[in-house]
Amino acid sequence: MRGWLRLFRAVNLPTVPGDVLVGAAAVGICGARAAAVAAACAAGVFLYMFGLADNDIEGAAADRGRPIPDGEVSMRAARLARGLCLFAALVAGAAADLPPAWWVAAFALAVAIVAYNRTGLCAVMGLCRALNVAGGAAALLPRGWRSVQADALEAVSFAALVWFAYFFAVTRLSVGEEDDPARKRLVGLLIGASIYLQLSALLMLSLSEPRNAPLLVAGAALLVVLRLSRRFLPGVSAS
Repeated sequence: MRGWLRLFRAVNLPTVPGDVLVGAAAVGICGARAAAVAAACAAGVFLYMFGLADNDIEGAAADRGRPIPDGEVSMRAARLARGLCLFAALVAGAAADLPPAWWVAAFALAVAIVAYNRTGLCAVMGLCRALNVAGGAAALLPRGWRSVQADALEAVSFAALVWFAYFFAVTRLSVGEEDDPARKRLVGLLIGASIYLQLSALLMLSLSEPRNAPLLVAGAALLVVLRLSRRFLPGVSAS
């Protein structure tokens, strides 16, 4: 079990749905579309897990201290898990009948994930998290991006740009972390700190649009989950 928790960086998973919540808050939410936001959050987590499994599979020959080279998770099992995570993301989108705009964003995210795991380009990692924000907005757009008001489109674009810059910087910092324990700890802290970035964005978007308050509550719940996971899973690396 510990090997799987390490493979999927379980302590980081609560930071992923917040990206989607920010995207949804930027375009507004109504009760009837809450299920779409929940499905997009679930799909975002499954795509993140797909990317982590794919990353460890691709780097198994060179990585040290990861579950596959350490023998905690077999290559065959990791490949099966990778496929199941991608399948689960598709099922989540289909079950909630998410609109075409979301499928485009999800496809772009999957491509970006695969590209990052094979190139290691920091900008591509930033793009991955920016696309996660876009996916949250796209889940609420049954008529596509043309139906978005100009101010909402600006909010989504600005949030995506901030997310790109933040995770680009964190990924740049993570280069060489395996040989520098202090840097590895700092990267883990910065990844976890992204949830405060999400909460700040959700707070501002809730103040400007009270209907977004449920998303702020959901973001606060994710913070609690993150804190608990780091408390009770101290042996699971965050990066």
